[in-house]
Amino acid sequence: MRPNHRLLLPMLVLCLTTGCLLPASSNVPDSPKDPVISTNVEAKFAEDQHGGLSGILVTTEEGTVTLTGTVQRAERKARAAELARQVKGVRRVKNDLEIRADPAP
Repeated sequence: MRPNHRLLLPMLVLCLTTGCLLPASSNVPDSPKDPVISTNVEAKFAEDQHGGLSGILVTTEEGTVTLTGTVQRAERKARAAELARQVKGVRRVKNDLEIRADPAP
């Protein structure tokens, strides 16, 4: 049997272009968007039993959460990073928090 060459080219074009027409998907399916991630990290901080995490600025870019601001102890800095890592969609935490103890009265 001899293949019909007139049908091969349109079929080939159809097969090649169909993949291009499908919607692009992100690397991580069902991953929350950056603003949602930031809001969820802030909520985690607000719920923390030990407190002291309310003044932290949270920004997220492509799943990387950056924490900026000040905390009073190194334990609070570590706790903030730990809580941020627990939020769905967080790929990495950049902990730029500074430790500044309040001066004694």
